[in-house]
Amino acid sequence: MKLFTRKPKPDTATVSTQSVATGLMTFAADLLAGDYLAVESAGPLGEMPFTAEQWAAYPKDPERLARLAYFGGPSPLDLPDEARP
Repeated sequence: MKLFTRKPKPDTATVSTQSVATGLMTFAADLLAGDYLAVESAGPLGEMPFTAEQWAAYPKDPERLARLAYFGGPSPLDLPDEARP
């Protein structure tokens, strides 16, 4: 019977801190731009990224990139009613 056993350390170095910081800064920029989806995800019922991997993947999120490519900025939900198409 062993008294001490070694447990392997979890692999926490899968995501660089720079990529996580980039994701956080991108999210903050989206909030400052008034992007509806970023604001809603930061609200009480929203789902913000939680893990380091999710934060690192935020700038490359396919939905976010498609929205920015199509609208060229925040979604049209951010516009006043009279400016909506």
